[in-house]
Amino acid sequence: MSYWRKRPLRVETLENRRLLASWHNELLPADVNGDSTATPLDALVVLTSLGNARTSSIDARDERPPFAPFLDVDKDGDVTAQDALGVLNFLSAIAGSELMAAEGMMQPLQSPTPPADLSLFPAVFDELDLTADGLMISADSQMTAAEVEILLDRASAATPSRDAIIAVVDRAGRILGVRVEADVAAELQGNADKLAFAIDGAVAKARTAAFFSSNAAPLTSRTVRFISQSTVTQREVESSPVHTDARFRGPGFVAPIGVGGQFPPEIPFTPQVDLLGIERQSRDSRVHAGADGVLQTADDFTLAKRFNAVEGAIPDNAKSFMGVWPESYGVITATSLRSQSRGVATLPGGVPLYKTFLLGGESKFNLVGGIGVFFPGEDGFATHEQGFVHASQRGGVAQSERERTNANKVLEAEFMAVAASAGGGIEGRPEFIRNVSDLNAKLPPLPNFIALNGRIDLVGITLEILGPTPSPQFPVPGIDRLLAFGRSLIAANPASSGNDVKVNPGGDLHLAGTPVPHGWLVAPQDSAIPGGLTAQDVQLMIDAGVQQANATRAAIRLKADLRPGATTRMVLAVADTHGNVLGLYRMPDATIFSIDVAVAKARNTAYYADANALVAADRVDFNDDGIFGPVSTAFGQSGDTLAPGTALTNRTFRFLAGPRFPTGVELPRSTAALQPATPLCDQQPTICSLVGPFSGLRLPGINPYTAENVINNNPLAFEIYADPNHSSPMFYDAFVRSRNFRDQGDHEVTLQGLNVSQPLANQNGIVFFPGSTPVYVSSGGGKVLGGGLGVSGDGVDQDDVVTVASQQGFEPPTANRVDQFIVGDVRLPFQKFNRNPLV
Repeated sequence: MSYWRKRPLRVETLENRRLLASWHNELLPADVNGDSTATPLDALVVLTSLGNARTSSIDARDERPPFAPFLDVDKDGDVTAQDALGVLNFLSAIAGSELMAAEGMMQPLQSPTPPADLSLFPAVFDELDLTADGLMISADSQMTAAEVEILLDRASAATPSRDAIIAVVDRAGRILGVRVEADVAAELQGNADKLAFAIDGAVAKARTAAFFSSNAAPLTSRTVRFISQSTVTQREVESSPVHTDARFRGPGFVAPIGVGGQFPPEIPFTPQVDLLGIERQSRDSRVHAGADGVLQTADDFTLAKRFNAVEGAIPDNAKSFMGVWPESYGVITATSLRSQSRGVATLPGGVPLYKTFLLGGESKFNLVGGIGVFFPGEDGFATHEQGFVHASQRGGVAQSERERTNANKVLEAEFMAVAASAGGGIEGRPEFIRNVSDLNAKLPPLPNFIALNGRIDLVGITLEILGPTPSPQFPVPGIDRLLAFGRSLIAANPASSGNDVKVNPGGDLHLAGTPVPHGWLVAPQDSAIPGGLTAQDVQLMIDAGVQQANATRAAIRLKADLRPGATTRMVLAVADTHGNVLGLYRMPDATIFSIDVAVAKARNTAYYADANALVAADRVDFNDDGIFGPVSTAFGQSGDTLAPGTALTNRTFRFLAGPRFPTGVELPRSTAALQPATPLCDQQPTICSLVGPFSGLRLPGINPYTAENVINNNPLAFEIYADPNHSSPMFYDAFVRSRNFRDQGDHEVTLQGLNVSQPLANQNGIVFFPGSTPVYVSSGGGKVLGGGLGVSGDGVDQDDVVTVASQQGFEPPTANRVDQFIVGDVRLPFQKFNRNPLV
């Protein structure tokens, strides 16, 4: 014990040390000491090297010296306590596999077969990302570390307040820079876990802008809220993944609290719009919690590549990108390994970054990332920024979404992000250009960055991009209201505030950005499941989808001249029934969020259509009585459930998870007091029947009219909402990230690169919006489930159009489709198409 008192674990002494590949044991990563076996001693070697770093620090050199340990277990270029944890996770997985084998539970381990010639399935970079010779990444079209610092300075100086956190990311979501202003709460700055959580609020906004934008459309975190209208509860927002009080432990979403479910927002009797539940996406991690759902416990496991993809099927140009996860700041910097990403932010304050440069003598712009500004308050919750006040403190009347998304701190955050991004002005078609030379004269110069402004309509409704929709009180375009608000704040001689904090374990404060490849991110492979999908099947489906996408009108993408009428750019994924990614393809300039979404859609639909895998808790139970009542195929008999093996899509999941059932209805007034610890169906069954059976509004402690806590300051504990047996997959997905419903997984699934069984390795969350189908292969004169297909890109109805083209020959039998069944007197949807989907 005295040794550990004298030698506490130290990570900071390894700052500025980047490791070469030779510091990683390719044959057996957990074998740190090179003795050809993995034991607890290998973890101790890592920890000892950290403790003794002053006398045995690793110098950058061309090759590993003799007898030096293979310290970089996870092959991320750094040595941290995460490497020791990787050894322990490996040993735990081995022990579990041996136990299952001894008990006769273990099936042969299986992995997809990578292609013999990977060069036939290339990943490439766009010409905007390359030098003139097309061979190297261009510094002209990507963010430099110096530009990151200027962006942080510009955002900080844009308003006189000093209590914001600012983050800059590249298009892949890598954190390039973080500014913590001087007056950010001391309680946050003095606690590594709390500071990481607060920084993650700004990172979530920055990533949202980077992930959803393209070189043909500037989408902001405001836009994503406008087209999601998710149900976001107070319990989800007023929480942190690392909170010590179980009543406040949760995902910590950066989103306005509200029931949602209406489009246009807050117009009664209107339907759900595209991206329900989007806040839950982009939370997967290199290190996944095991069956207990809790990080930093013995059953955690570590992925070698994102989505547990087979490395031999990843083209060279995609290998680096497929080793990047949307991690928490705390995990990336090794300052808070328990921290978790806060997902997709839907409070305004996340803005895309466009850099201008010359290509062939012509001026071009390139989407290089995003910037996010977040005001964390005293605890890092997003309730502070949106000025949240519980209805009980307002005479029983809840705030509107408009109030929360346009609270003063929200508008200030949005203005700071826009001002930072617009060093070269606000550009677009003539009617959308705005002169901001007065602002730029006061801020550090950055003339080669522009803010794009334009107009995007979805089903006839003009979307919010920069600033709010005009109102009787503010009858001007949103961008003008936002600029007027900001001009009223900016000082005559503004100055930036605070300090930049490290963005990697090596201590770098600013990093340069990198581009994202397109083409094959995972090449087509044969499933290892006998009689399953083949590489040829996968390529056939994806090729058909790409062809359809090139003819389909986009919803959230503009043409090169920023007018409507562009064709879609999609990401397509195929997975088998074990969740193995058999193919993953990104079209040029397709949105980055779509990569995670397409893979999850494929896995979700494959799981839910598998009668042998479907867990009882995930089945539809309309009256929520724990009994799976009648299955109905005709009106007049109100079905309670669906038979296992029914083919559902993510459109179906959205319909079932919506705050109102069917979408477009409203709850009648009720004078009955809500009981905080009782599920809604047990206390008000009539009201419950109008709430989607997958919705979290049916769970105890949540007000179905407001999405607020039934009792403001006494929410229910984490364990209630993370319980794998409750009725809401949507809430389970929020509180236990990166799980495929409550799927227990398949023992044949391996951790790629280790050949160790890990049933949960092929999971990355649930998607609650369309663009998918389970896929079937011919067998014995009929069809059997082969896996799932996921499509994501420029609009969810467009996703369905492309999916249908892809699924030809692999579609579900008609009798199996969910739209043959009635639940709660409502026929459930399977797929839907625009009336005129083509350009």
